[in-house]
Amino acid sequence: MEDTACIILAGGRSTRMGSNKALLPLPGKEPLTFVEQLVDTLTPLCAETILVARDAADTANYTLTGVHIVADKTPDQGPLMGLYSGLSAIHTQRALVVAVDMPFILPAFVAFLLAQPQSGSLLVPLVNNIPQVLLALYPRTILPLIEHLLQQGRHDPRSLLDVAPVQYIEEVQLRSIDPDLRSFININTPEDLGKDILQ
Repeated sequence: MEDTACIILAGGRSTRMGSNKALLPLPGKEPLTFVEQLVDTLTPLCAETILVARDAADTANYTLTGVHIVADKTPDQGPLMGLYSGLSAIHTQRALVVAVDMPFILPAFVAFLLAQPQSGSLLVPLVNNIPQVLLALYPRTILPLIEHLLQQGRHDPRSLLDVAPVQYIEEVQLRSIDPDLRSFININTPEDLGKDILQ
């Protein structure tokens, strides 16, 4: 969609995994890595694709065609800083934000989200009534709100839900596009990589 960027958040330290999740081979898709799979899925559907790395040194780990790689403005401040850094780098009015450890996002699901009308609100899916803030649409206009939260020491994008306008997408609607909700599979540990649901 010409009016929407895609931002991949890859600034975490992957401490539970033990190595950089972005660069792990994806089960069933080897030799593609997590981040390469996401880039292959997102880039054809977005006006631009941004990857937010942990710091300037970390940016050197990525060679991704057609992807603009930036570093967190302040390292080790959590995903809210990653969101701030990514939204600051885009040239569009909104962005689909995706965590790098959610590599099974379906292209049809991305297309569904990007087809939603522009608004000044966050567009956040609900799974088990939990807001999925790391697979959601964010308008660039919320940058001042994020900056204020960061100044307060907040690190979690969920803190935005208390101060920004939000529209939620109910799970029944999500399942009409992605019946098994594979797009929301989150890989955090080596044990997660062995689960049958990945197949």
